[in-house]
Amino acid sequence: MARKYRKVSRYREITGILVKYGFRYLLKPHKCLLPQMVRMVFEDLGPTFVKMGQLLSARPDLIPRDYVEELSRLQDNVEEVPESEIRNQFIKEMGKSPEEVFLEFNYKPMASASIGQVHEAVLPDGSKVVIKVQRPHLKQLIDGDIKILKRFAGILQKRTVIGKVCDVYEIIDVFERQIHKELDYLTEAVNTEAFFKEFADEESIIVPGIFSDYTTKEILTMEFVKGIRVEEFEEHNYSYDERSLYASNMMLSIYRPLFERGIFHGDPHPGNVLFQDNYRIVLIDFGIVGRFDRYFRRMVAELLVALADRDVPAVMNIIMETGRTTRRIHQQRFFEDVSEIVEKANGVTRGGIALSQLINGMIAISIEYGIKMPDNLFILGKTVMISENMSRRICPELDISEVIKPIAAEYLRGTLRPEVHNGSIYKQLSSITEGMTTFPVDVCKAVRNFANNDTRITFYHRNLNWLHDMLDISSSRIAFGLILAALIVGSALIMHAGKGPLLWGYPVLGTIGFVFSGLMGIMVLVAMLNSGRLR
Repeated sequence: MARKYRKVSRYREITGILVKYGFRYLLKPHKCLLPQMVRMVFEDLGPTFVKMGQLLSARPDLIPRDYVEELSRLQDNVEEVPESEIRNQFIKEMGKSPEEVFLEFNYKPMASASIGQVHEAVLPDGSKVVIKVQRPHLKQLIDGDIKILKRFAGILQKRTVIGKVCDVYEIIDVFERQIHKELDYLTEAVNTEAFFKEFADEESIIVPGIFSDYTTKEILTMEFVKGIRVEEFEEHNYSYDERSLYASNMMLSIYRPLFERGIFHGDPHPGNVLFQDNYRIVLIDFGIVGRFDRYFRRMVAELLVALADRDVPAVMNIIMETGRTTRRIHQQRFFEDVSEIVEKANGVTRGGIALSQLINGMIAISIEYGIKMPDNLFILGKTVMISENMSRRICPELDISEVIKPIAAEYLRGTLRPEVHNGSIYKQLSSITEGMTTFPVDVCKAVRNFANNDTRITFYHRNLNWLHDMLDISSSRIAFGLILAALIVGSALIMHAGKGPLLWGYPVLGTIGFVFSGLMGIMVLVAMLNSGRLR
């Protein structure tokens, strides 16, 4: 009963916010104000919609560019979680209050965000730690909001301007997968430990250690690491050599794990990167992590080399191989557009090659030419843009390609060297043997099925939702027209018979039938004119 009440209350809250901003603008909006209004609505609707907006701000393939720019301004306008709720969260997750778990615990948060807030504490052994505590009942709130979104997805897609500019169903699906990863602090702990191991032998890059005994799905305990933010760094009077070392280590922290382990920090914004003495970089908050397989890592490495060499055909091939083509491409126009982004990426006057311009250009071209790119490319695009901007704030004169290209080239050289340890040899021989054994059997099976007329071909349709909607609308109108025609014919027969009660000398039932038919016909005509589907 309480859950049902909360659901009704959330419906009422969402409705109130939409009314506050004028729901009529979602139906017939002013073009210039709609993106700004959507951002303000998202901010007022709370954590679910703030996180959705932040995700969409990095996905120009899902929403128009003006929405991307506006949603990038979303802010976490959240209140601090009360002390009593933090204590209850610890009791729920660990069975004890913070005072029973830690030697010291500061209820005053260091920082607050839409998903959780950060507190300082001291372990029983005296170790100083930082603790991320998820907001109470947040998962239930987000799951409830996602259910509401799914329930009204059809209306949003078909009857609002939002549905005309983006795919509501795909947005909900992408958001649901991403937010559930961020809500699981055990996943973030695994991500952090992966980066900790990657840089264990690297003195210039620091990743805080995880205390797994004090970590749950909604509480994350990690080592306390000091450092200054980029705003404070800019106030120091460092020399060029010092700034270039900091910037180089910043880029190394992004691209080394990308090529060596296929992982990269998905959100290295200024709040998640700190600076220490002796040119050390500190990375924190691994809630968003991108992952690439060997094939995609090779694509990225080849892209970096091709960009440095201004090899336009190679960049074109990489774009085509990376994504999935959904329609025919005009090769000459495609070549011209790719040439333009390669020249722009190489044409900067300070800081060498701008890889972010190339990645963002690739994304824009893929959208224009109907090339469906994998989700992680958009996370990489955001990461590259943020890390490049940060490096240029640290050292504007540094040629970033001098740092990145050797890492990419070394990776490509490594792919040419065969792995010769015993495990890999046995694995490769086993795969070859299995393939040679099963191939004749598979061929015989295919021939036998063909001879027995048992050959089957399965077709999967893509991007045919518009056809389904059109057929649905057409069939509904045909059915309505038949009913209307039957009503008119029936009314005419009653009028001709002249039986029953009369009104102004005409049968009442026949008169009502004609009037009703006329009104319904006018309503259908008006609806067709408003929808622009009068053909």
